[in-house]
Amino acid sequence: MPLGYARQKVQGGKMLAVKLEYDDRIKAISITGDFFIYPESALAKIESAVVGSDIGEGAAALAERIAAIVKSEGAELVGITPGAIASTIKAAIK
Repeated sequence: MPLGYARQKVQGGKMLAVKLEYDDRIKAISITGDFFIYPESALAKIESAVVGSDIGEGAAALAERIAAIVKSEGAELVGITPGAIASTIKAAIK
């Protein structure tokens, strides 16, 4: 199973890193960096929402799913956006 990794400095200067396992779908993912998410439990919900995604899914659709989780959790992202997370995920899929 392929492994993917991408690290990007996002707008505002925060570092965002994504490590994932995938075949035709994302099997496991870890999102890390020097950003903040309140409450922290929202990060695990975002990761869970992304697992199972088709690797051909576009960044915009991924960003919409991530934004929906952020909204439903009442979470606050500091230093990153749903779009930045989605683009880093897409960069990690080689």
